[in-house]
Amino acid sequence: MSNPVRVPGVIVLVAALSSWACGREPASAPGPTVADLLGAWSGTMVHEGEEQMLALELEPVEGGKVSVRLTLPAMNLVRLPAGTVEPRIEGHQVTVGVFHLTWDGQAETLTGTMPADMVPVYEIPVTLRRVEAVEAPTRAELTAPLAEPAWSFDAGAPLWAGATFADGLVYAGDDEGWLHALDAHTGAERWSFAARGPIRARATIADGAVFFQSDDGILYRLDAASGREVWQSLVVEEPIERLPPGDPRSRYLSFASDVTVADGRLFLGTHDGRLLAVDPADGRQVWEFEADGGVLAAPSVSGGRVYFGSFEGEVQALDAATGRALWKTDTRGAVVSTPAVAGDLLVVGNRTYDLLGLRADTGEVAWTRYIWFSWVESSATVEGGVAYIGSSDAAAVFAVDASSGRQLWRTDVHGWAWGQPAVTADRVFVETAGMRGYAGDAHRGGVLALKRDTGQVLWRYAVDPPEEGPWGFPGSPAVGAGHVFVTGIDGRVLAFEQ
Repeated sequence: MSNPVRVPGVIVLVAALSSWACGREPASAPGPTVADLLGAWSGTMVHEGEEQMLALELEPVEGGKVSVRLTLPAMNLVRLPAGTVEPRIEGHQVTVGVFHLTWDGQAETLTGTMPADMVPVYEIPVTLRRVEAVEAPTRAELTAPLAEPAWSFDAGAPLWAGATFADGLVYAGDDEGWLHALDAHTGAERWSFAARGPIRARATIADGAVFFQSDDGILYRLDAASGREVWQSLVVEEPIERLPPGDPRSRYLSFASDVTVADGRLFLGTHDGRLLAVDPADGRQVWEFEADGGVLAAPSVSGGRVYFGSFEGEVQALDAATGRALWKTDTRGAVVSTPAVAGDLLVVGNRTYDLLGLRADTGEVAWTRYIWFSWVESSATVEGGVAYIGSSDAAAVFAVDASSGRQLWRTDVHGWAWGQPAVTADRVFVETAGMRGYAGDAHRGGVLALKRDTGQVLWRYAVDPPEEGPWGFPGSPAVGAGHVFVTGIDGRVLAFEQ
């Protein structure tokens, strides 16, 4: 078998294709032969009135086997090698690993339902038709002007979470546990602080203090001007162990919860599944709430309520003063981002490809938008009633009406847009990342500035991929002092003029 396509969901298809078993066509129910299945099959999947293309190409190889190529434009995959397999046929039923399809020789179609392992939650019908050749849409290249950094700072270790700007300084934490404070105009380091573990959360600055947690399980408060430690508080007993994206056991838990400052308290989530309220003066825990699954992103606080998501797929609301549970909604997919408050709604995505609008008072689902084959890891930024949000394998940034979920624009940014977009009066800034050997190397690492009203790419910055592993800019950009600040896996903090 050729190398598998490393794509959550699609890898299930590739592995399953390799496990086809040989079978005989029952004499009493004539169906297709292997020869009948050879060639190109192209068609559509349909969900909530939207269609997406899917195509398979089966070519003969030695030993009665066939090689498979997969085309899935929603993930920018075109004729991707997906293995060498043997088919199983029982009458008119064709089993393609996890696919169970019905062959119609007269219409020359294969019909069925997308397998749950590839498309969680929903039953999505698929119809493939015999075609002479697969005709996939051509992906447009990025042609916007290339930007050059105004300055660059080398931290010497990977930077994942992104940057924070406040009061003329840029803050960024690295995988060796150093929090760096840089001059926003020059990139010169003002001070650095060594935590006891990698820093995968953005720093939060409030009232002259810096708050952040690190993978050593400690929540820190520093003086923002000097980096002097004010206090530290143990919030997780066991240090966090992260498996890199290329590890087969990885669950892509790349980030930790930022700290949210509101109502005179600090609020944060923990990997062991708790939501904490902490006194900012001394680090004393005021209350804690046991969630179902890790809380991997910052909570949002509005109107005396705390809203957060968990890895078990639940979005919850608590009373900010007491931690008392108010409501809980099961989104049916892991939530690893911050619910964004948009008036009386919350905008949040999950790992079953849904972007949802939830009613803030009850948790009831007001609307959903399906992001085909793409986890929604990004936290939305809501400005002027519009939610700006990134995606994973869709490699796109979306602007949607926060009240209805209606798509206003979609821009292909050619990489994982995991971070929270930074939004100004007329621009949207995003970071992108990719990984060698994943999805045919369809994703790239870069930084992009988009026109806020249309999504047009105004400028971009690109970096060359390494020989292996993840690369690019997986975190969230920050804006301030006329610049946008980004952090990269290569250990650099970069500043660009907006």
